[in-house]
Amino acid sequence: MTFANFFAAYWWLIFPVGGMMMGVIAMITHYNHRNEMLKILKSYVDQGKEPPATLLDAMRSDEDRAYDWRWRGRYGRCYGPWNAWRKVIVWGALAAGFTYAGHYTQMGETNGVFSALGVAFTVAAIAALVWALISSFAGPRDPL
Repeated sequence: MTFANFFAAYWWLIFPVGGMMMGVIAMITHYNHRNEMLKILKSYVDQGKEPPATLLDAMRSDEDRAYDWRWRGRYGRCYGPWNAWRKVIVWGALAAGFTYAGHYTQMGETNGVFSALGVAFTVAAIAALVWALISSFAGPRDPL
């Protein structure tokens, strides 16, 4: 098997392998960032000074900040009722597209793969619709 044949058969592996490489690079840079912050914190402790509150806040774990809505500030507003309705629109469009492709591909012959995808995305669209209705009627609530 030549490289051209190998690449033609497995070109799609570029995306998952690239995603894994980006994840590894993100972990390495996060590790280096945390080490640098620890060095700065250690220098404050060695001098006997009180470290700034922003440095201590930055040292909190990312998971704590991910669920702290006060830390997000204005970005917490993106979790409103329209977020759920956008999901309904996206899943509904995917369901319609795959259903259409399942019924009208290969010159009138039905294609089982696209029909199955249409059914799966229709189920996802219905689940997103139910979630949007529940979210809309529940109203916004403060998670804190």
